[in-house]
Amino acid sequence: MRSRMRKLVIRPVVRVLATALTAVAAVLSVNVPIASAATEVLAAPSASSFGMLGPVGLVAVGIGLLGMLAGFARRRRAALARSVASRNDAADRTTATRAVRVADDRETAVPAPSRPPAAEHTGPLPRAQGSHAA
Repeated sequence: MRSRMRKLVIRPVVRVLATALTAVAAVLSVNVPIASAATEVLAAPSASSFGMLGPVGLVAVGIGLLGMLAGFARRRRAALARSVASRNDAADRTTATRAVRVADDRETAVPAPSRPPAAEHTGPLPRAQGSHAA
């Protein structure tokens, strides 16, 4: 059961992480200048480029995504722990209720006869006292 719950938590986290890494790789590949020729002179940063702020911002976004995923996993684990605890409590209550019912059934059970029935009596029948029969 634990491995099933682990799969339920890990699969979405892995999917989101893979998507985030793909997006980061795509953005980095667009921002990295391609060295096509050795004689080409790189242009100075213009007003439209961010210089060093672009990669720093991407790293900050990546760290934010990782933090969000860690928080998501933590909340899922906490919810799973609460669910397991409530199920265990319910099982304990059910077991206690069944034990009480069994104990009550044993106390109210019909007692066994204290002597064998008359049909099985093999000895002489007792005489009634005060009887005038001869």
